[in-house]
Amino acid sequence: MKFPARNVAEVLVDAVRRGGSDTVFGVPGGGPNLALIGAAEKAGLRFVLSHGETAAAITASTYGLLTGAPSMAVATRGPGAASTVNGVAQATLDRAPLVFVSDCVPSSETERVAHQRIDQVALMTPVTKWSGRLGGDGATDDVAGAAVEVAATPPRGAVHLDFDPGATSSRPALRPIVDSSSDDDVGRARALLAAATFPVVIVGVGAVDAADRVRRTLEAFGCPVLTTYQAAGVLPEGHSQLAGLYTGGIIEDRVLDLADLILTVGLDTVEPIPAPWRQTVPVVSIDVAAPASTFVPAVVALRTPSLADTLEQVTTGAGHEWAPDAGASAMAEARAALLECSCGTFGPLELSNAVARHAPKGTIATVDAGAHFLAVMPFWPAMTANSLLISNGLATMGFALPAAIGAALARPGHPVVCMTGDGGLGMTLAELETVARLELPITVIVFDDAALSLIEIKQQAAQGGHGAVRYTPMDFAAIGRAVGLGAASVDSVAELESALSDGWDRGRVIDARIDAASYAALLKTTRG
Repeated sequence: MKFPARNVAEVLVDAVRRGGSDTVFGVPGGGPNLALIGAAEKAGLRFVLSHGETAAAITASTYGLLTGAPSMAVATRGPGAASTVNGVAQATLDRAPLVFVSDCVPSSETERVAHQRIDQVALMTPVTKWSGRLGGDGATDDVAGAAVEVAATPPRGAVHLDFDPGATSSRPALRPIVDSSSDDDVGRARALLAAATFPVVIVGVGAVDAADRVRRTLEAFGCPVLTTYQAAGVLPEGHSQLAGLYTGGIIEDRVLDLADLILTVGLDTVEPIPAPWRQTVPVVSIDVAAPASTFVPAVVALRTPSLADTLEQVTTGAGHEWAPDAGASAMAEARAALLECSCGTFGPLELSNAVARHAPKGTIATVDAGAHFLAVMPFWPAMTANSLLISNGLATMGFALPAAIGAALARPGHPVVCMTGDGGLGMTLAELETVARLELPITVIVFDDAALSLIEIKQQAAQGGHGAVRYTPMDFAAIGRAVGLGAASVDSVAELESALSDGWDRGRVIDARIDAASYAALLKTTRG
């Protein structure tokens, strides 16, 4: 039995709603996804219109990350689906749940119609956890529900459905989380930790779901803790054990080089930069999912559906000889080394620290890829998990503004600050209108040096010169005003502080014209 498009749409919307989401995002075309949007609104879900499909997917996956429920993004076939690929890849590699639904050339018409016909299932397969077809057969309900479940199962990510009501559905393969650790493995881990004198813990994105329990167990353990970018806030700013960030760079070696054992908790190997693992001490890892690569040479790897329980098992009774403030001391040393990179003018360090000082309590920060994140991430005072958001697994430019929109919708009443370079903002500039239209309290801070600074640092002779990395300066404040946002241009810390003194309850753009001279030193200090 075949079902009409609206019935299939209602089945899919019901599956997403039962999964806990209340919002659909996207850029519709003229096909069945209009029926999908209509079914969503009929079911009480709101629809958020974006300007670009990649932005819609990033907004949706960020909303899903913060609400804990896979949200749906929709796009038309052909160019719509193709334009969504980067946002879908971001959700998958940054472990954020997303259900992406695309129109398609109906299977009954593929022999006749070549216009906008691409194999969208094949296109999405490499960047999703699963890509398939949602048809109008008797399996529609099961397939829709399974797609939502796959997106929500750790490691979370994107699933893709070609919306083809006249076709037969394809079925996703569900892979339940299982406990693959034996009592012997747990015993070996406990023995290694009990024998360690100076253990160090690295906490990753897999620990965020159990952040409170993980924090309490680590406090009982008492040794220094590094967090990845995506686990920032599991231990709050100012915590005596917090030793800083783990990125795979060299700045964290000041504490890791003192360790005689490293315990990783929820560390996803998609998180560190692709530098060599430099430590030679034993590594014990605990995670919910199997590793995505062999980056971490664990001698004992515990896979468990309850990360917090297993962490408590292996650390109970273990001791160490660290001073109580060893973590905080290591973080202070790392920050001092980074501050020595200041060029003494209005640079990225001065800008990021001023924003951190003036942001109200509870502010959520989103950070784009680009040189500026080297100045932002080590200093932002993350007090809770998922309050500092960055594309880490994919590390894509153009993340921060659509992510800020998703965060503001998911956390109403919380101010949001979007920190982006001029290059990243240029990729999503039209979404400033989305901020204005939805009246969202997002402060967009542009680290404006009219260049792709991180690439320029790496650029060598005979690699294109300034023409490959420099832009003509743009007036981002004027663009902000043109779409209905508050705006200011600043050239100093004093002007920035004046602009930040109020206005956190509404949308605005602050175009900060910075001196980029310190970026090269920041990169060298952070990564070597």
